[in-house]
Amino acid sequence: MAQLFNKSNNPTEILKLPYLILAVSIFITIGITYNFYKSAKNKDLIRFTNAISRVQSAIDNKINLYVALLKGGRGFVESSIELNRKSFANYVESLNLARNYVGIQGIGYNKIITSTDLDKLTEQMRAEGHTNFRIYPEVLKDSYPATIYLEPFNEKNQKIIGFDMSTEPIRKAALEKAADSGEPAATGKINLNPEDEINTEPGFFIYLPIYKNNEIPNSVEARRKNLVGYIFSPFGAYEFLQEIQKTASASDISLKIYDGESKSENLLSQTIHSESKNFVNQIDTDYTAQREIVVEGRRWIIEYHSLTNFTEQSSVAWTPLIFLGGIIFSFLLFGMTYWETSARIKLQTTAIKLLDSETQKQGLLENEQKARFAAEQANSTKDEFIAVVSHELRTPLNAIAGWIRILRTDNLSQNTKTLAIEKIEKNLRLQTKLVEELLNYSEILSGNINIEDKKVDFCRVFDTTFEEMEFSAREKSIEFVKDNKLNGHHILGDEDKIKLVIYNLLMNAIKFTHSGGNIEARAFENEGEIHLSVKDDGRGISPDFLPHIFDRFSQADTSSTRVYGGLGLGLTISNHIVKLHHGVIEADSGGLDKGSTFTMKIPFYKG
Repeated sequence: MAQLFNKSNNPTEILKLPYLILAVSIFITIGITYNFYKSAKNKDLIRFTNAISRVQSAIDNKINLYVALLKGGRGFVESSIELNRKSFANYVESLNLARNYVGIQGIGYNKIITSTDLDKLTEQMRAEGHTNFRIYPEVLKDSYPATIYLEPFNEKNQKIIGFDMSTEPIRKAALEKAADSGEPAATGKINLNPEDEINTEPGFFIYLPIYKNNEIPNSVEARRKNLVGYIFSPFGAYEFLQEIQKTASASDISLKIYDGESKSENLLSQTIHSESKNFVNQIDTDYTAQREIVVEGRRWIIEYHSLTNFTEQSSVAWTPLIFLGGIIFSFLLFGMTYWETSARIKLQTTAIKLLDSETQKQGLLENEQKARFAAEQANSTKDEFIAVVSHELRTPLNAIAGWIRILRTDNLSQNTKTLAIEKIEKNLRLQTKLVEELLNYSEILSGNINIEDKKVDFCRVFDTTFEEMEFSAREKSIEFVKDNKLNGHHILGDEDKIKLVIYNLLMNAIKFTHSGGNIEARAFENEGEIHLSVKDDGRGISPDFLPHIFDRFSQADTSSTRVYGGLGLGLTISNHIVKLHHGVIEADSGGLDKGSTFTMKIPFYKG
C-alpha cells in the first residue's frame, strides 16, 4: 500500500485509490456471484435431467415387466390341458399382483368364440359359476372376442366378464394391431369406470395375442386365421404413475402423461402435489421438460415440472448471501483504504508545512521520516492482522459450507449426518468465539467497555474455567495441573470479564504447549492480592519480543497465528481488563522453547 502512495504526492490522485479499490472489489464480487449462480443452476439442471432419465427408464422397465407377465400368462394358457376358471384364478393368485405388480388391476383371458360355439360357451361359463353369463353388447357377428376370465375376481372385474371388447373402437384398434403383429399392443386412454361419468378412472389395456399350435404364424393372414384369443391386463393410470414416481425416486418432480398429443382430453394421469411459494421459488426459475416414449405401439408424451422441494435442495439460495458478503467486504476494504489514504494525505500536508520552515528543516525532515516509518510499520502490522482475521473467519465458514453440501447429498448414513451436525456446531462455536473477541477488542478501542462493580468469588470462577479447559488440554495429551489455595476470596469487579482473562491465559498456554507437555495453574493470596500464575513448558517467548507481548497488533511470529489459530488479541484484551480491575499481568520466559509464565495480580475485596 505504501508503494502505491509513493507513486504520487498529489492528494487528489491519492484519494482516487480507495474508490478504485471499491470499484474493483464490487466487480469481482459480481463476477464471483454470477459464476456461483451459473454453477448452481447447471447442477440443478443435471439433477433435473437425471430425474427425467430415471422416470423414462422406470416406465420402460415397468412396461417390460408387465409384458413379461402377460407372456407368462400366455404360456400358462397354451400349456393348460383343460383351462377353466379355477385353474386360471389359482395361477393369477400365485402371482400376488397387489404386492409384486403395483398398478396392474388384473390378468384376463379373451377368447375368440364363433357364433356356432356361443351356446356351448355360455353353458360352460354358467357351469363354472357365472350364472348370468352372456356376451354383451349383443351384436350379430361371425365371431366374438369375449372376455371369459379376469382375475382377481373383484366387483370391478366381474363387470367385464362376457364383454365383447371389439365393440369399443379404442380396444378394437389395439386388438387388431396385436393380432396382426403378433406383438403386445396397448390401447389409448380408456375410462376403467364407465358407469360413473363424474368419477372417471383413466387407464389403458395391453393385449397379447394367442395363436393355435402355440406359435406365431409368419403372415398377417395366417395370424388372423389362427388367432385363439388374447391374454390382457387393465392398468389404472394413476396407480401406474405413482409407482413410476416411487421407483424413480422422483418425488420432487411432477409428472403428466398424455396419450398422444399433450391436450387436456388426452391426459392419462398426473401426480398431485401441493405447491407453496417460498424464498427459493422467488429467486429461482422452475424447470420443465417434455419427452416422448412409445409404449407397446402407443406414443406417450410426458411432461416434467420441478416442485418446491426440488428447488429447496438447490445452492442457488446462497447467491444473495454471497453477493451481500462480497459487498460488505468491499465497503470495509474501502473504509480502511480511505482512512489510510486520508491519514497519508494529512501526513504529507504536515510534512510540507514543516519543510517550509528553514530554521527547523533538518529536524522536521527527520521527524517526517520517523512518522513515515511508523505509519508504514503500523500499516504493515494492520495488513497482517486483517489477513489473520480474514483467514480465521473464513476457515469455519468453509467447513460449515462443506458439511452443508455433504448433507444435501442423497443416501447419507445416520453416522455421517450426526458427524456433519457436530462439525457444523463446532465451527459455529469457533466463529462465535472469534466474533466475541473482535467485539471485546472493539470495545477497548472505543473506550466503551463496561465493567460491573460486583462482589465476585474468584475461587469459584477459577475452578469453573479450569474445568471447562481440561478437555482441550486432554486433546493434546497435556498434563493440566491446578493448585487453588484460595478459600472464599473475593474481588470487586465483573465476573464475566475476569472469567475471560482466566480463559485467555489458560488457552494461550494450551495453544503454545506441545503435545505431552505440562501446564500448572496456581491461585493464591500474596500481600493483599490474589495471584493467578499459569506456567507452561511450551514454545516460550524471545527476549526481544517479551516487552511487547501485550501491545496492540504485536505478535512474535505472525505465522504462528495461522499454525495455532486465533486472532492474537487475547493478551491485549486481558491486560486491558485487568488494568480496569486495578491489577496487572506480568509475563516471564527464559527464551524460545523454554516455556513461559503469566501472572495476574488483582486486589481482593475485604468488605
